[in-house]
This record gives sequence, C-alpha cells and structure tokens, in this order.
Amino acid sequence: MTTDLGSDGVLDALPPGLVQDRGLVVIAPNGSVNTGTVHGGQRYTATDSPADVPLVRQGPVRAKDLQAARGRFARPPGYTAGLDALDSSGVLFVLGAPGTGRQTLALNLLAHGHAEPVLVQVDGTVDLAHWRPRPRGVHGYLVMNLADPLSLRPWDVSRLEAETEKAGARLVVVLRETPGLARVLEDRLDVRVLRHRPPDPGEVFSLHFASLCPDSQERSRRRRRVGQETLAALLPPGLPPGRAVRVAEALARPGPEGRASGAELTAGLAAAEAARLVSAADDSPALLAHLLSVCVHQGLRRNTVYGRATELLALIRADPGPVTPPTAPPPYDGGTDRAALALPGHPDPRPALALPGHPDPRPALALPDRADSRPALTAAAVEPPAEIAAVCAVREDGDGDPVIAFLWPAVGEAVWDEVCRARSPWLPLLHVWLGAAGDEEQAERAGRALAALAVRTAGRSLGLLADLVRTGSAAAEVAGRALAASSRLPPAAATTRVLLEEWSCAPEAALRATVAVACRPDADGLPAEDAMRLLRRVVDAIGDEDAAATALHVSQTLLLRFSAGTHRTRAVIVRDLAVWASVEDVAGLLAALVFPALVADDCDWFGGRLSSREAFGETGDAGDEAGGAGEKAGGAGESGKSGEPGQFKESGQPGGLGEPGEFGEEDVAGPVVALVGAALDEASAYPAMRDALLMWCAGAAGVPGRTRQLDALFARLVDSRRPGFLRLLLSIERAAETTPGKALAERSLARWRGGSARAAADPAE
Repeated sequence: MTTDLGSDGVLDALPPGLVQDRGLVVIAPNGSVNTGTVHGGQRYTATDSPADVPLVRQGPVRAKDLQAARGRFARPPGYTAGLDALDSSGVLFVLGAPGTGRQTLALNLLAHGHAEPVLVQVDGTVDLAHWRPRPRGVHGYLVMNLADPLSLRPWDVSRLEAETEKAGARLVVVLRETPGLARVLEDRLDVRVLRHRPPDPGEVFSLHFASLCPDSQERSRRRRRVGQETLAALLPPGLPPGRAVRVAEALARPGPEGRASGAELTAGLAAAEAARLVSAADDSPALLAHLLSVCVHQGLRRNTVYGRATELLALIRADPGPVTPPTAPPPYDGGTDRAALALPGHPDPRPALALPGHPDPRPALALPDRADSRPALTAAAVEPPAEIAAVCAVREDGDGDPVIAFLWPAVGEAVWDEVCRARSPWLPLLHVWLGAAGDEEQAERAGRALAALAVRTAGRSLGLLADLVRTGSAAAEVAGRALAASSRLPPAAATTRVLLEEWSCAPEAALRATVAVACRPDADGLPAEDAMRLLRRVVDAIGDEDAAATALHVSQTLLLRFSAGTHRTRAVIVRDLAVWASVEDVAGLLAALVFPALVADDCDWFGGRLSSREAFGETGDAGDEAGGAGEKAGGAGESGKSGEPGQFKESGQPGGLGEPGEFGEEDVAGPVVALVGAALDEASAYPAMRDALLMWCAGAAGVPGRTRQLDALFARLVDSRRPGFLRLLLSIERAAETTPGKALAERSLARWRGGSARAAADPAE
C-alpha cells in the first residue's frame, strides 16, 4: 500500500471547521508554506499541526494480491449475502477472525462484476466520519481492522452510503470479530453486518492443488500415496484457508521424488507450523503460554487450557527465564555422575546458565529460585492471541463442554521437538509450571509432557525432576507419572531406570513418594515385577518421620495396580505381597493392611485362584497382555539380577513369573491363604479382613461354585492353625444366625476342634 496525499486526501485530514471555509486552505504540492505566527521583525513562533487528526494513508491494492485472491477463490457461505448488501447500500461491515480468508472475501466482493477492477485499501486508523471516496475512477475501497468502529454514528454511515453511491464505488470495512460486536453495530448504526465463516478447506485445497499441479494423473498419484484418511485429517472443518493452501503446496512439490507419504506430509507441515509458532512466541509471552498449554492439555476443556496458560504467563512475567549460556562453565562439584543430564549443545555435565537477577552462573539443569512458588489460580483466563487461535479448534465433548485442540494434532509433538532443539533454556521454567498441575487429569498430561521432553533430550531434562519434587506433593505426582511414561521409551529409559533405583531407597521421602507414583498402572509404564521390586525398596527405606505418608503412597499404588491389572499382574502382586507378609517388618505389616482391600475389590478373582491348578503366574487368558509380552518390552535388552541398579527383570528370566514360586509351582492358592492368615493375625488389619471375608461369604450364598471356593479357603486356614483365623471363627459362631458364612464357620470350627494338632488358644479368653 502506498501513501496517497492528493488534494482530496489532504482535505480529508483537516478538521471539519477548516474544510467548511475553503478560503482558509492552501494546497501547495512540492512547495512550503510558512505556518509561523510573526510578532514583529523577523521573529516567529512555530505552531504544531493538529496531533489528533492523522493523515489519511491509502493506496491501490497490489495487482498480484488481487489476482491471487480472485484466481483461486473458494466462495464462503456468506458471499451471496455480502453481494446483496453491497448492491443495496454500498457499505458493508465484515466480521471475522484473522487468517480465515476475510480479506480475500472482501476483495472479491469489491471486484465482483468488473474485469479489471480498481481497488484502494485505506489504513485502519482512518476516521471514517471525515473520510470520503474519490469522485471517480475507483470501484471499491477496503478498510482493514478499523481502529474504532463504535465512534461512528448513524448519520456518518448515511453520508458514507451517499458518497460511495455518488462516486460509483463500494466500501467494505473488515473488523476482527469479538463477542457482541455484530449486534452492537446493527443496533447503533443500522447497517448490514456479515459474519464471515471460512470456506470449506477441501475446496480451497482442490483449487490450489489443481493450479499448482495441472496434470490430473499426477495429482491422482500424489493423492493415492498420501491417502484419503491423511488428507481428511489435514483438512478438518474450520481449517483456515491459508493452512489448506500450505497442504496443497506441500503435496504439489515438483518432481516424482517430491511425492510425500502421508506420514512425511503430516510431519513436514507440523514441523513448519511449530517452528513458526515457536519463533513468534519469542516476542510474545502470551502466545508462548497458550502455545505450550495447548500442547499439554489439548483435548481438555477450554477453561482448563486457558486457565493453565494464565498460570504459565504469570510465571513467565515473574521470572522471564534464562538467557544464552556463557561459554565458560563452572567446575563440576562431583557427586552423582550426571553427564547424561546435560542439555543439548553443552559439553560439560554441569554447564553454566545465567539467569536474570542472578549475576553468578547457575547450572543449566536447575529450577528458577521461584520454583517453590505457585501462581494464584485466576477465575478469568487470558484470551489466546490470534496466532494460536487460528490453528486451534473449539468443539464440544460428550457432555457439551467446549474442548480445545490443534487443528493438526501433530503440531503439539512438533513443538516439543522445536523447544528441545532450539529453546532448551525454556525447560526449567516449563518444569516448574508442569509441576503445578491442578488435578489428576492435568497431572497425567503434565507427566506425559515431561516424558516427551525427556525423550527429546535423551533423558537430560530428567535432571530437573529432583528439585521439582521437593516443591510439593503435586510436583511429585507429576514427576512420578513422567518417570513411568519415560521408562519404556529408549532415548530416556536408561536415565529413568537410574533415577528410579536411586530414589527408591533415597533418604528423602519426596523422592521415594515419586517412585511409588511411578509404579502405578499404565499401559506403557513399568512391568509388574519391576514395580513390586521398587515398591519393596521404598518400604524398606521408610523412616519414622515419613512412615505414614510413604505407606499411604505405596498402599494407593498397590490398590490401583491391582484394580486395573490383568490376570498376570494381579498374580505378581499377590505373590510378592505374600513374600512381604512372611517377614515381620514394615513390609509385612503393609502387606497385611493392604490385602483386605484387594479382596474386597474382586472376591471372584481370588476365588478363581483358590480353585485353579494352573502353574503359578500363567495367565490363562490369551488377551491378558499377550502372555506378558507387553511387560517384557520394558526390560528388552536388559539382563542380570534385580538388585543391580538400572536392571529391570523380564518375565521368564530367573526370578520372573515363569519360575516356581515360594509356594510351589502348582500351589496358586498358597499366597492367598498366607495373606488372609497374616491379615487376620495383625490386630490393625483384622477388622478389614473380617469384613472382606464376610462380604465374600454373603456374595457366595446360593452360588455352589463360590461356596466351594470358600470351603477350600477355610479348610486351608484351619490346617494353618493361625490364631487370627480362630478369632474370626469364634466371632462368627457367637454372631446372629443371619451372619454371612455362619454355617461355614461352624463347620470349620468343628474341624479345628476335632483336629489332631493342638488347637491355638482362644483369643477372646
């Protein structure tokens, strides 16, 4: 757009009072006029020109822009309505989001009916109340992003309509759509307002693809190589026309060697979009906050995404982040070998990194000093910038709530690639933010995001987790999920295993609590054997000051793992808990306390163990983890004993499920009987175990198969002669006749009393 300062333009820039009396106005092109006030002699005082009346900047629309807009124009839904409005009044207001093709629509509306239209674009800062079109020679005027549309009055619009009609031109004013703006303009100004909706992205793609690749056979070959499913995913409803054009350009790269597969096309487009967004975020903290929030939380509710973006923005403003690292790193101070934890491009395991407000260099893998602070949750989230809004879609979930996600979901993963490749100084602050996840759903997303960063840094970013988990229980939850997710991913698996081994017996309770979280069930997490071994190490390291909290973490993990586990996973848990219960220590007490809850969770499964004669640890179900193949993957390439740091056992190896257990190859009921007896013997666990058995008995009433299972359990318990079981039998015998399992208890008590072995003393006496 060029500057046009003809006589009409100069007059438009002057105050209305001067324009009314043209005798006061002198137009002197290429000349100069003395605007000073003379006070005798040759002295004068200069006076400033009016500052509140900007010059009108306008100029012709470039021919190539107009040609491109008309040549491949896909008509959006409101095109016909816009033409009707212009034909009737000559003035039209168009509302739409940036990047949706609103300017292309406006140019085509103005050029309609003219083979060689002459169009002029007017700067958005113009005051339309004082602007007028040229008397002749222009077919249409375009005003983009008018600064203050609400400053207009109805008589201003009437004057514009009259002036444009007199000049034989039309005027289109394009505004960014905001809530309620269309209604306000229609009510105040009584004008036609067109709410622009982008055209179908498939139509835009087809037009541009046909223009870029004229050979129809070649177009068909390229489409077949990519696949219709991939194209549909790249051209979802609501995709801005500019992105649809990029898909066409990427698919139409010249030469047969340029034919991309579906994966290559998707990855290339996502990488280019991510690079553009990350580069733009360097100068826009709000864009950075929303970009990263969508990467982590896409698919969740809009308020969650925007709210977390607001929290990240508060952190960024409180601590803007590190700058470029100096070339001379500080000396390494020894301790654990963390050479694997250096960030990309840093040769030293502890490189220096200067932070604002910290004159001394600090280790690159160190959280900001404000890591222990958390931004206050705000009710109103910051609205996203236009750059991120243009690449995201807001849809409704099953409950009718709006959820937000990238139009190209692959952009989220590509952003992590770009951040870890070229923006590693962002990682510490990013970890602080992710560690402040608000609920379980957010913690799960944050953990997977940290795992994604760990994979892309080959495990180096995991060096930030130790300081993170010390900031609170929420951070430990996120860090544990991150370790679980990265334990199966080869680039970060080795470092993850080292941390799990170290932290499982660390003196700090927060680190051990993180290991307990990492052992929770996950489709891609730790195998059952490794989880149980690490939990045992956590329990063995319990101290007096953290016994209750650590026991709670471990108990919750065992319950979750059992509840969500397959047949094989449950067998591992029961087997190992029976081993724990065989020793009178903290682990034995914890096993006795946890086991009643497992029985209450699924009595039928335990009944199946009592009546089964399968070899211990076999699944018996073809679909359960494919015979343990899924859990084997975590130990692929690892061998050795489980006690060695960093070594994760595979099933089928010595010490795995394929080996005869402590209770014999055929005795799958042995661990169940041992745990029931141990829980009944433990005073603090007895009430829960009693209630779980009574519930089991109540559910077995009238079901012969379940009754036989309970008969087998009680018979084995009678043979074991455990005092806690005798206490149970006596309490049931003295209970009301309607007590579940009363007949079974009486039979068992009779067998106990008639047995050849010496009966245990009555605990009640």
